[in-house]
Amino acid sequence: MKLERHVGGLSLARKARYLRARGWREEKGGWSNEIFGLLPTAKALHHQLTDDLSQALCQWGWRVLGYSERGYVQLRDGERGKPCSLPKALRTQARREKRPVADLTYSLFLAALLAAEDAAGQGTPSPKE
Repeated sequence: MKLERHVGGLSLARKARYLRARGWREEKGGWSNEIFGLLPTAKALHHQLTDDLSQALCQWGWRVLGYSERGYVQLRDGERGKPCSLPKALRTQARREKRPVADLTYSLFLAALLAAEDAAGQGTPSPKE
């Protein structure tokens, strides 16, 4: 699953606000933060989306087990579930919620985006922004 497709329609300014609100700094050559270092915009977005979506799944009892160097996350369903990837966790949770995976994923992304913009004091932007 390409998580970035959910932000493809966002303007560069909104992508930048999203990353800044999540603690990334724009530098020459890309975006950096203390965990991942300096990355191109697409990879920074991927890493931040992965983090936001995995943290959102925690509200349903999922646990983050860890991240790979490439920015992929491993999750566990509760205390006894088998470890799995973020896409598998999203599919599983969507089945439980009886909704399409894309709808669940997009709603979690929008919640993270709005929370980031509220934290940055941007308010609610227009949908076209």
